[in-house]
Amino acid sequence: MYEKLSDDDLLAPERCRVNAYKLLAECFHEPDEELAGLLTEVTADEGSDRDGGLELDIPADELNEAMTDLESLRVDYARLFVGPFEVLAPPYESTYVDDPDRVMTESTVEVTNEYRQEQVDIGLDEPADHVAAELEFVYLLARHEVEALAAGEYETAADYLRRQHEFLGTHLGRWIGEFADDVRSHADTEFYRRLADETERFVERDGRRLADRLDRLGIQYGEGDDDGDDDIDTGDLERADLVAALHGGDDDGR
Repeated sequence: MYEKLSDDDLLAPERCRVNAYKLLAECFHEPDEELAGLLTEVTADEGSDRDGGLELDIPADELNEAMTDLESLRVDYARLFVGPFEVLAPPYESTYVDDPDRVMTESTVEVTNEYRQEQVDIGLDEPADHVAAELEFVYLLARHEVEALAAGEYETAADYLRRQHEFLGTHLGRWIGEFADDVRSHADTEFYRRLADETERFVERDGRRLADRLDRLGIQYGEGDDDGDDDIDTGDLERADLVAALHGGDDDGR
């Protein structure tokens, strides 16, 4: 039973997701001292304080342990994701979904439109369908969901759940497995092999988790059971409904 959950209890699993997406996005940038410092800081902070410690849904300590030689990581990053001759693990949705020999295809345009609809600037000097950009976008959606939950805007929070699920289903979740396979097959460093494992595991599990939560909300409101549509009627959504969806139980402590 999930009775009388505090706001902190309600938000905790979502904050874990927010932090995980942000960290994974950062790990797919070119490695530098800032990333090394971030991983060290995250590992030190993770679970250090029940109220103030950083909560994650991925083993940051394992990634930190694998980040032993920054120069080797830079070389491996270039081999895998940049070239100069052959890109061994192209970090772009378009190369897996549309054409392995091209970037900036229809998928790139679709992802760009998603960002514009949300009025967000990913701030990455790469095509919009770069893996870091897509992870960053889901991070922003998840963060908006947490902000809505904290403000008691439960209809808005449910809508952000739906948007995350849709983006994983139509974009990031479609190609992350094949991309992770390429990284594992070609990486020379343990860091990128572990990063591929954790990114694939987390994104695929999160897609299932979001689907389960939306199913609970859809069952409550009689939507999404016949036509495959993920849209839900959130007009009468209350705190107890989100608790049931997020935690799989009921909340009597509104």
